[in-house]
Amino acid sequence: MKSTSLTIVLVLVFGALAHGQNVPPRGPYNTLEGGITDGVVIKDEVPIRSAVPYEHVRLADYVWSKRVFSRIDAREKLNHEIFFPFDEFDSQFKPPASESDVDGPLWIKHQERWSLWTVILRHVMLGDLPVYMVSNPDYNPAQVVEDGYQFKYPIERISGSEDYFLNEDYQSSINGVIAALGQGPVFEVNIDGSLEKLQNDPEITQSSQGQTFEVWFDSIVDLSFDPTRSDMLTFDRADLEIRWNKSVANGGSGLIRDDGPISFQSSEGITAYNIKEDWFFDKERSVLDKRIIAIAPVCKYTKTEPKQHKELRGNMVVFRDGIESFYSQEMSEFSPLENEPTIQLEMFWLYFPDLRNVMVNYYTYNDRSDAQWMSFDDLFWKRKFNAQIYRTSDKFDREIEDYRFGVDALYEAEKIKGEIRKWEHDVWNY
Repeated sequence: MKSTSLTIVLVLVFGALAHGQNVPPRGPYNTLEGGITDGVVIKDEVPIRSAVPYEHVRLADYVWSKRVFSRIDAREKLNHEIFFPFDEFDSQFKPPASESDVDGPLWIKHQERWSLWTVILRHVMLGDLPVYMVSNPDYNPAQVVEDGYQFKYPIERISGSEDYFLNEDYQSSINGVIAALGQGPVFEVNIDGSLEKLQNDPEITQSSQGQTFEVWFDSIVDLSFDPTRSDMLTFDRADLEIRWNKSVANGGSGLIRDDGPISFQSSEGITAYNIKEDWFFDKERSVLDKRIIAIAPVCKYTKTEPKQHKELRGNMVVFRDGIESFYSQEMSEFSPLENEPTIQLEMFWLYFPDLRNVMVNYYTYNDRSDAQWMSFDDLFWKRKFNAQIYRTSDKFDREIEDYRFGVDALYEAEKIKGEIRKWEHDVWNY
């Protein structure tokens, strides 16, 4: 009887794997090609688990709440299960063109378990995680306010979960927050008898601001020149339009550029996770509870010139061949970080319940027993991490470091925790 049950389980598991060959599995399996099982048992729970719903809280029982922002730092040993093991991208890795390319050999991942960033990046590409930008992309960077934790700036999808592979604009927006990008060299457009090099013609640069491709194209073509002559155009018009749509011409500069280099952020470059959570008292259960609302991966960016006492983000810092690098527009290539000043900032925000539905199928390391690994969802549910408060809701809408500095900021964070514990204690003080 036991043998029959085991056979049925194996048939179901391998049947599911065979059926889902075109859709990457939700977690790393310990079943390999050739009927090899890397271990004693098959981890058949990985692809089928779903997140346990939160306890329902009635508005009438929601009697006290405090919004808290905290940082989970990669340097703390208690948090290492979230940040390790590291993944790595081969220098030839390019944005995947289909679901089957996501787990290709050029993205080098651990065989048994992945870091939280690897899970996030994988499912952002697969379309399971809606992404919210940290600021309004339509604003001038010098005037931007990074309030993306309010879910105000979603990267909109059109065709659903496969937008990353089908929608070029969506993929470009996503790559802008998960990878370090650079501008390619200026694309030289030559039209016989009418135009020399685009970058040497300031009038074209100025007149192209806010124009469509058709208007710009008509403005540079000498309409008095016979269009039936085959030697008029030395390039493919459709290809030029594609380059126009991709280029910084849409930003008003008028320059047509080749596609620039791209280097995806690896788990080694993630320095922290910022979480937005509500601490609240549920009168029905008589408990002070915590619930994470949003989470944001944090990495290094180069600093730009401060404006009004605020440091602005520059280029994303990534690891290339184990070296911290950033794309230098002056050098037109990725350069070692060396003495370049950096600042740690959020890359983007995720709605935490969306992430729960994904990370519940991925395990974290348990240093006590390899047979009792917990999922990432279990780790956050059980609060098996350490986070430092850097902001709370207050009348000034400010971070702690805006009014406390250095060690005083740490004392202030502990003071806030103490005040919350004191409130809970006073509830039971008769």
